[in-house]
Amino acid sequence: MEKHFSELIVNTTTTVFKSMVFMDVKEIEFEGKIDIPGKHVTAMVGFAGVYMGLTAIHCSIEFARKIGASMLQMDSSKLTNEDVRDALSEISNMIAGHFKAELAKMLDAEQQVFEQSVPSVISGEDYETHAIIDAPHYYAAFSTGKDIFYVELAMKKV
Repeated sequence: MEKHFSELIVNTTTTVFKSMVFMDVKEIEFEGKIDIPGKHVTAMVGFAGVYMGLTAIHCSIEFARKIGASMLQMDSSKLTNEDVRDALSEISNMIAGHFKAELAKMLDAEQQVFEQSVPSVISGEDYETHAIIDAPHYYAAFSTGKDIFYVELAMKKV
């Protein structure tokens, strides 16, 4: 099952980025630690139901601006900080939603596998996030060629 969750993270992320951010992203080898130097941002969506946990995207603030600019079809210099937060929130929400739909198909679930929370965004330097949940964590690292970002899933069956 763990392999399936890792594959779902990769498939979900590449699908969302291609369709909503208009970027091709490739999975790259994950070294076991999220490493984003300088100012970075994390957008998270919690969920609860048959499964509980969270999905999160971690990236540099510069890459978050690129995401926002591409989604909104604007020059990145014209984006406000709120635009950037909103764009990354929406991407994290879409990743969680797409993951939920794919998980339901994989499990052949007739009921909703979970309900999502409103996204939360954290930004700054030299911080770590920790989910207060005793659940396995799955990570994937991605590259656009120049930028690297990470997607995290913490999940357990209730």
